[in-house]
Amino acid sequence: MTSPCFAFNTWPWRYWAVDAPDAIAIDSETPLTWQALRALVDAQQRTFNDAPVVVLNSHDALQSLVVTLLAAWQAGKQTLVLNQALSADVQTAVLDNLGPFQWAHAHQSVPDAQSARNMAPWHIDMPLTLTLTSGSTGAPKAVVHGARQHLASAAGLIKRLPFTGVRASQTPDRWLLSLPLYHVSGLAIVWRWLLAGGELGIYPCRGEHLVNALKRVTHASLVPTQLYRVLPALKDEAEPRRLAHVLLGGAAIPTALTQDAEAMGIACWCGYGMTETASTVTLKRADGQDDVGAPLPYRDVQIRDDGEIIHRGETLALGYWQAGQLHRLDAEQGLASRDLGRWQTQQAVSVLRIVGRLDNQFICGGENVQPEAIEAHLQRLKGVTQAMVVPIVDREFGHRPLAIVQSASPFSPQILAEHCASLAPYQRPAHYLCWPETQQDGQIKPSRHALAQWAQAYMKG
Repeated sequence: MTSPCFAFNTWPWRYWAVDAPDAIAIDSETPLTWQALRALVDAQQRTFNDAPVVVLNSHDALQSLVVTLLAAWQAGKQTLVLNQALSADVQTAVLDNLGPFQWAHAHQSVPDAQSARNMAPWHIDMPLTLTLTSGSTGAPKAVVHGARQHLASAAGLIKRLPFTGVRASQTPDRWLLSLPLYHVSGLAIVWRWLLAGGELGIYPCRGEHLVNALKRVTHASLVPTQLYRVLPALKDEAEPRRLAHVLLGGAAIPTALTQDAEAMGIACWCGYGMTETASTVTLKRADGQDDVGAPLPYRDVQIRDDGEIIHRGETLALGYWQAGQLHRLDAEQGLASRDLGRWQTQQAVSVLRIVGRLDNQFICGGENVQPEAIEAHLQRLKGVTQAMVVPIVDREFGHRPLAIVQSASPFSPQILAEHCASLAPYQRPAHYLCWPETQQDGQIKPSRHALAQWAQAYMKG
C-alpha cells in the first residue's frame, strides 16, 4: 500500500515549482529556485530522441547531471549514469546490454512555452533508473527502480532521520550531494530532496574542499575516513555550524569517531542496504554496537533458516535490465541477498546484525571463516580507520586470513597481532599489510576483489 506522504500527482520538481516557486531548490555556485529548475528541466527535455534509455557521463558537471536526470525522467526515459572509472571492456559490455540508447549532453536550451508539451505523464511505477551493481568481476547488472521504490526509500528514512523542506516552519534542511549519481546512495540523496522539498547542496567536495562544503549544509552522506579527516577542521571553526546529521556507510565505523562527532553536536547514523533495495534498509544512531539497526518503514526483511537475508517491500527493485528489456523480480518471493544475518533483541526492539556475505566466506583448516567478523574485531582497536580481510592460499590450511589495515596510528603488525590473539586460531590473520595508496579513500565501498588481487600480488612479489 502506498503511503500518501509520497503520492505526488505530478513530477515532484513540478509540484514544488507550483507549491514553492521562489524557494531554493539547488544551492550551488549558480543557485536555482524550484521555478527556475523546472524551466531548465523543460528545456532539456526536448533534446532527447526516441531511444528509451539515456546514458549520462559521470564526469559531467554535477548540477548538469541532476537537471539532465530530471529531464530524462520527465521525457519518459530510463537513465543510466555510467561510471567512467570502469574499464573500457566493462563499459562496452554494459552499453551492449542496454538495447537502443542515447548519450545525454548538457544543452543551454532557452526555455519556451512548448518545451514540456511532450512531457510523459507522471506514473509512480514507471521504470526510471538503471543502477549498476558493484559486481567485482565481469559486467555488473543494471538494477531497475521506479519512483515508487525511490520515494518509499526516502519516506522511510526521513521518518527516522529528520530532513525537512519548504513546508517546515524553520529554514529548509540542505543535503550535500557528496556521493556519485552512478551509485544508489547518490540517487537516494536526490529522491530525499525531491520528496521533502528541501535543498540540494552541490559544491566542490573532493579533498580539502569537503570542509567548506560541510559548513554550508545540514545533512551529509560520508564514508568514515572522510568524517575522520574533516572533524578537526570543523571543530576549530569559530563560525556557527549548520551540519547536524551525517549518514555513514561503506566501511566499519570506529566508535571513537562517532563519539567525537556527537560531542560536537553532529548526529551520526549508520545502517544497511543494497542497490536492489534503493539504498538504506535499516538505520540507527551509530552507537558502537555491532548491529545495523531496525528496518525502516516500507521495507520487509526476513531471515531464512540458513541465515540468508531476504528482502521484500516497496523499496525492492522492479528487476534487472537485460538486452534492452526489464526482467522483473518476483515481489512475493523477494530477493535473496547473499548476506548472512540474525535478529537480536535490543531494548524490546528487534535489530539486525550482519554476519557477513556468503560470497566472502572461505575455509581455513576445515573451519568456515567469515572475514567480516575479523574486520569488526580489528576496527575496535584504537586508531584503525579501515580493515579488510581476504584469503590467501596456504599449503597446510588451504587458505588463511590476511588483514589489510588503514590506521591513523603508525602501522604496527605486532600490535595488530596482539589485538587478534583473542580470536580463534583459524581467525587470526597470518599477515598484516598496510592499506595501499592505490585504493582511494573517498570511494563509497572499497573493492574486496581488488584488494584481494593486490594482496596476492604483494605476497608473491
